[in-house]
Amino acid sequence: MSTTYFLPAPAPRLRLKHGLCCLLLLAGSTTLLAKTEQATAAEAPPAFASRQAALAALPPLMLWVGERPDDVRTWVGGSARQAKLKGGADNQPVPPVQDQRMGVAVLDTTILLRDGSASVRRRQQPLQLPPAWYAQNGVQQKAPLVTIVHIDMARGARKPQLNEKQKRIIVNAIVAAAARSPSQVVQLDFEVMHSQKPFLADVVKRSRDALPDNVALSITALASWCVGDAWLADLPADEIVPIAFRMAGDAGRMRDVLNHEGHFPRPECQPSLGLSLDEQPWPDKLRSQRLYLFNRNAWSGTPMAGWAVRLGAIFP
Repeated sequence: MSTTYFLPAPAPRLRLKHGLCCLLLLAGSTTLLAKTEQATAAEAPPAFASRQAALAALPPLMLWVGERPDDVRTWVGGSARQAKLKGGADNQPVPPVQDQRMGVAVLDTTILLRDGSASVRRRQQPLQLPPAWYAQNGVQQKAPLVTIVHIDMARGARKPQLNEKQKRIIVNAIVAAAARSPSQVVQLDFEVMHSQKPFLADVVKRSRDALPDNVALSITALASWCVGDAWLADLPADEIVPIAFRMAGDAGRMRDVLNHEGHFPRPECQPSLGLSLDEQPWPDKLRSQRLYLFNRNAWSGTPMAGWAVRLGAIFP
C-alpha cells in the first residue's frame, strides 16, 4: 500500500472495448455499485458527531507541513513509540490513529488575492504518512490530519480589493478543503492588517455557516491579536492558534508576556499555540493544550532526537 498522501485526483478511466463496456452497463453495473457502496459503508469508521469532538480528538502536537515534498513517518512513528514506552510495556500495540500523540496539519490549498481576483492552487507536493493512517481507499477517517487553506495577498499596486468575489472563493475553498480532511478539522491561515480585520471576520463567519456542524474551523492569529484586542472573541472559530514566532513590531513585548505568563492574555488564544523549531529558546513557562510546530526545513531532514525533552514541559 502506498504511503504517499496526494490530494484526491480524478480516478483514471478504464479503457474497455465497446461491447464489453455495454455488457457491464446492461448486465452488472447496478449490482457492482450496490456491492461497492455496501463495502465502503462497512469499512468506513463512524465520523465525529460534533466539531467539538473532532477538535478534541486532535493530538497535543501538530506538525505544520508546507508546500514541499516531505515525510513525517519518523516523527509520528517516534511519537507512537514514546507513548508505548511511557505505558511501560514493550509488547503493547501502537495506539490507533485517533489516539496518536502527534498529528499533521498540511497545506492543502493556497489562494493568492490580487487586484479583484483570486487564484486557487491545490497542493502539488507529496507527503509521506504512516502506513497505519491508511484505509483501503486512502487516508482513513479520523486520522489526525488537518487540511490548511493559506491566503497570500499581493502588495503594492496589485494589492487586493478584498471584494465579494474574493470572499466567496475563500469560503468555497475552505469548504472544499474541509471535505478532504479526515480529522474533520480545517484550518484557515490568513494574516491581515488592522483595516482588513472586518474582511477576515466575515470570511470566518461565512465559512462557519457553510461548514457542516461536525467540522471544526481552526484559524491562525497574529500574536498581537491575542494581547489587547478582543475582536477574536466574537469570531465563530472553534480553535485560534496564535503564532508565537516571527513576531514583527512589538515582538519583545510579546515575548515578555509569554515569559511571564506562559500564555497570551486573551482566553480564546490560550488552548493552542504555534511555535517554530528555528526560534529557540522558547519561554520557560509556556503551557498549551495543543502545540502547532513550524519547521523552516523539511521534517524528513530534521533529526527527531531530543524533541520529547524540549516539548514535553509545554503540555499540562
